[in-house]
Amino acid sequence: MAQTVHAQVQVKDICENIVPPSWHSKGKLSLSSAHYKAGKQSLKWDWKKKNATIQITDTAFSSVINDDRSTFVIWIYNEKPIDDHLLFEFKKGETRAQSFTFNLNFSGWRTAWVMYHRDMEGKPVAGMDKLVIHAPASHKKGSLYFDQVLYNVNINPRSPMRDEQVPNVNINSDKAANAHWTALYTFARVPHYLPLQKEVTAKDQEDFKLIKKRFIEQILPRAKYKKLKLDSIEKDFAFWQIKKNGENISGRAVYALNDTELYAAKADRTAGEKFKPYSNEAYTALMMNVAGLYSVSTNEKEKERLAQIFMDLLDHSYDQGWAPGSGMGALHHLGYSFRDFYAACLLMRQPIKQSGKLERTQQTMAWFSGLGRSQTKPEDVTEGNIDVFNTLLGSMLSSILIMDDTPEKVRQMHEFSNWLSASIKPNSAIDGTFKPDGSVFHHGTIYPAYAVGGFSGITPIVYCLSKTAYHITPSAQNDLKNALRMMSYYTNPLKWPISLSGRHPTGNWKIAADAYAYMALSGSPDGKSDIDREMAAIYLKVADGKKDKWNKLFEEKGIKPAPPAQGHWNLNYGLLDIHRRANWLLTIKGHSRYIVSHESYPGANIFGRYNSYGHSEVTFPQTANNDGLSFGDTGWDWNNLPGTTTLHVPLDKLRANIINADDFSGVEEMLISDEIFAGGTNLNNWQGLFAMKLHGHDKYDMGSFRAIKSWFMFDDLVIALGSNISNSIKDYSTQTTLFQNVLNNKEAVFVFDDEASKTFPEQREWTKNKNLTVLDNRGIGYYIPNPKELVFTKQEQTSRDQKDKVDTKGDVAKLIFDHGKAPKNDSYQYTMLIETDAQKLKAFKAQMTGKNPLYKVLQQDSLAHKVWYAPEKITAQAIFKANENLTDSLLLSTDKACLLMYQNKRGIVNMSVTDPDLAFYTGPDDTPLLPNGKRKEVSIYSKPWIGTPSQPSVVKVTIKGTWQTASADNEIKAKIVNGNTELSVPCKYGIASQFNLKKI
Repeated sequence: MAQTVHAQVQVKDICENIVPPSWHSKGKLSLSSAHYKAGKQSLKWDWKKKNATIQITDTAFSSVINDDRSTFVIWIYNEKPIDDHLLFEFKKGETRAQSFTFNLNFSGWRTAWVMYHRDMEGKPVAGMDKLVIHAPASHKKGSLYFDQVLYNVNINPRSPMRDEQVPNVNINSDKAANAHWTALYTFARVPHYLPLQKEVTAKDQEDFKLIKKRFIEQILPRAKYKKLKLDSIEKDFAFWQIKKNGENISGRAVYALNDTELYAAKADRTAGEKFKPYSNEAYTALMMNVAGLYSVSTNEKEKERLAQIFMDLLDHSYDQGWAPGSGMGALHHLGYSFRDFYAACLLMRQPIKQSGKLERTQQTMAWFSGLGRSQTKPEDVTEGNIDVFNTLLGSMLSSILIMDDTPEKVRQMHEFSNWLSASIKPNSAIDGTFKPDGSVFHHGTIYPAYAVGGFSGITPIVYCLSKTAYHITPSAQNDLKNALRMMSYYTNPLKWPISLSGRHPTGNWKIAADAYAYMALSGSPDGKSDIDREMAAIYLKVADGKKDKWNKLFEEKGIKPAPPAQGHWNLNYGLLDIHRRANWLLTIKGHSRYIVSHESYPGANIFGRYNSYGHSEVTFPQTANNDGLSFGDTGWDWNNLPGTTTLHVPLDKLRANIINADDFSGVEEMLISDEIFAGGTNLNNWQGLFAMKLHGHDKYDMGSFRAIKSWFMFDDLVIALGSNISNSIKDYSTQTTLFQNVLNNKEAVFVFDDEASKTFPEQREWTKNKNLTVLDNRGIGYYIPNPKELVFTKQEQTSRDQKDKVDTKGDVAKLIFDHGKAPKNDSYQYTMLIETDAQKLKAFKAQMTGKNPLYKVLQQDSLAHKVWYAPEKITAQAIFKANENLTDSLLLSTDKACLLMYQNKRGIVNMSVTDPDLAFYTGPDDTPLLPNGKRKEVSIYSKPWIGTPSQPSVVKVTIKGTWQTASADNEIKAKIVNGNTELSVPCKYGIASQFNLKKI
């Protein structure tokens, strides 16, 4: 097989110079320039006898047995559809080993990516040396064209997708994590469930007109397209070398970005950039520019030329295989690279219809957007997908709006609205998007960076449909509002904490402000108000000073910016606790056997292993001179994330070893623990508690690394406890980080008890147990009852940026507990006073060392962490073992490890109970073990329970004395047993079960 170079794109081409000598046929094999994918020619096969074949001999077939990812790839051009198929037989000598068929019911180019070990009938055998291609049995003569034939290429098994030509390829992809991209064949077969109405009413037409008007306002920024010039478009159009010769059309190949898997060097992450000028992304961007200029132009001659260019582009893309039923081999992440196609076609509806190609175009749009998924009955929709919301929702709507106003369009729009409402409904599994607690998920974890895209995709569509017959259901609107509201709680007010940054720990990501405006414009869920005032108020808070039409409208309605949120919330699906007072935000982030600790990709978050090892952050509102974070990717020590307990290793040891762990994942690292206990509870959404059992991963020889950590959050106090800190690792120190602050000023003042210091550089160590206070440069005070092992440094640090591209340095202050090497059952305790000063901190220390301390640590061991908060008479405890005798004035025992808080005032007990086990499965940890007994790295996508709903539980709590529930409105059952009270507390979704008890 010869190699040729098509501009910057390296491909393997069998047919540019000679007919391959290894190809033999009783028909005629010749080179043709009529149709081509690569270069300027393809291989034409003319046959004139029934049962004609091509025989290909090559040693490449013998090597496929050694690689279970070996894949056969071919492009085929058919000038006229044939109701039959090709048969591909792979043989050893004259014995068939395996085969597949390729349907010919198309015109234009089509491809197949067929994995030998999975997608063919039969299995590869040693010594396989021949491929025989059988002509369609029903046709005695005919012609086909072949190009870009790859006998054996190693590809990601998630990528190939079945389509109308190869419906047996990767059948299980319909159940895979990427099914929203790859299940187009299945989506196209979903039947309608609503009946057709007899006619289109005037109200239907009015609604369609309004929806389209709103939608086009979004996709057509007129000012942008008025700046475009026809000359520039002509130049970009000429690049594609499109030519028509009668019925035939030819031009440059329009690659799918997934083709980089076939031709780019896999170790080179930038290789894909070479494809972009030749990709569907660049091609459809040109289509959108043509459509945009056409829509704003007033020059009829210019519009006529733009329409001609657009139709040539549309016809060429169709001929290239961008047509209904075509899977293009693989279309992973198609929603991003192809999104301009749908909007462009909708804007060009009139020229398309005039050309007689509206139905073909609509079918193409419907196929690639997966519109058929919206025909699923609402009761059968189990989850939404954030990629669909972000990149495909508008494309699906475009595929409907381009239709003529027919009863079919009415039905399709109703089904689309019903499906959207069902997709918003929270699901309780790891997959899907919206969770019962308000978390927004992607990649099996809470992920704001994807959530902002999802919100930016879904809320404009909700607005488009609003106040028409296709308005989403009130419950769906409320669920979407809840997720948006919760995002405003964990941003302050624009940025979210680094612990929630996924693979993008930059500190630059912001809330999706426009989403709140669109939700506000959609009206209240009950339909009583044209403006949702709560969403409008949040928009005014997060609009970042932007003065626009929405800002003016909301202010004219008398709406004021929402004040900073106040309270405490547990998002146990994300293992995130949120505590807010005044203008600051505190978050705590953990992980478990269900929720990953971090996400690292090649070139992204390379040192993020400890991101959820108890990462606790305080953020303040951003100002012109301060981003409100303690973080900066300048000399940042990735070992010392605030709040975490970690093994402090050199950067080369911390660097992620990123692999393709299994056939369910990409090249990424997303590790999980084997511990169940991680989560939080709260009392009246005001005070809270978060705790976790920490266990390092065997991948980095941290299997012996363990700790128990907890945080008790009362008003502006945070009491942090650690116990049972142990490991057998003697080479590196174990550390708990109180803070790491990047400094803008070397002379930033830190106060140690009564001593203020602006010395730089500076290092302090404490070796005695003596109550200590430290005030940092951010106005956060730390009270440390036992400062032994405490170390403070203020110095220039050197590190690497999160992409692992460049060395970094910066001035940084850190305060840590150094537990030493291979610690055994070590512990720590410290308290944070947020937004304080030296005098308040001194007064706090005096109170804590006096007769009436503000809080008391009642227990700190492997059984429980327990704290009593005096001002509110609250006892909070993380109970790590079931059925143990608890030394408590009220609580005797619990039958499950749980989180529990109660307040006892005047004979009324206000109690909350949370079972932190989301129970996606029960029993021992299911992580497979290596022969040496260590846990194997596997992807979260490989877990059989990834689509299993969280199972509810009942926690039995026994308390002293006789009590009854104070309200009949809850499901708490109280039973008197031997003079004490046994409470049965239903728990689900990690949400706190809260109730009142009164003394009998």
